[in-house]
Amino acid sequence: MDQDVYHRMADIQDRHWWYEGRRQILATLIERLHLPTGARILEAGCGPGANLKMLSRFGEVFAFEPDDFAISHCRENSGIAAERLQTGFLPAPIPFNEPFDLVGAFDVIEHVEADSESLKALNTLTKPGGYALFTVPAYPFLWSQHDVVNHHKRRYLRSQFKKLLTEAGYTVAFISYYNSALFPLVVLVRFIKKTLKVKDSPDETLPRYEVINQVLRLVFAAERFLLGRIPLPCGVSIIAVCSKPEAKP
Repeated sequence: MDQDVYHRMADIQDRHWWYEGRRQILATLIERLHLPTGARILEAGCGPGANLKMLSRFGEVFAFEPDDFAISHCRENSGIAAERLQTGFLPAPIPFNEPFDLVGAFDVIEHVEADSESLKALNTLTKPGGYALFTVPAYPFLWSQHDVVNHHKRRYLRSQFKKLLTEAGYTVAFISYYNSALFPLVVLVRFIKKTLKVKDSPDETLPRYEVINQVLRLVFAAERFLLGRIPLPCGVSIIAVCSKPEAKP
């Protein structure tokens, strides 16, 4: 991604409705996994660290990210030991080689050209009997300037992403579209912008009024009560909970 995008992310990731709503959803799904005490957790493509403090509630967190500024920001602000935050890439080189109880890649796989190979690489770092959690943007027809600025390679259909996860060696326990309540609004806004050829403003900005920020967060985060139990029929993004089968004796 462009450096100005990383800097905007770092500035708002603790306050923006989307980051906070996603954290609440991810935390709820992780709680239901009942990870072992002292679980080893890996976040692939951690950016400037929006999820690291949340993940630290569930175990010992390791993370990697290709951007130097982002890793530096993580080391200064996450409270995680510097040696557990490293520069790394998908599908390689990944700076860690011991298996993890939970592997996560949150809006990361769409950034890499080799998405299938990247998922397979993460599978090799998932313990047999362990878990993986992924989010990616949904629906090619929602492609916008946001995707261009963030250097996305693609947006996914649910069936397409599930196939990639299965081919990577994961068992898909749950997969669903999410950010569903706001989906009609997003479709409408992007359709109007494309029709009128209105240039998108950066998505990495806070709403003008804090009350709007809080309402959007509440609406988005409320989906955590359904996700993991009931798949939602449509949404701006996709979320998947996977497991890695136990090794056969």
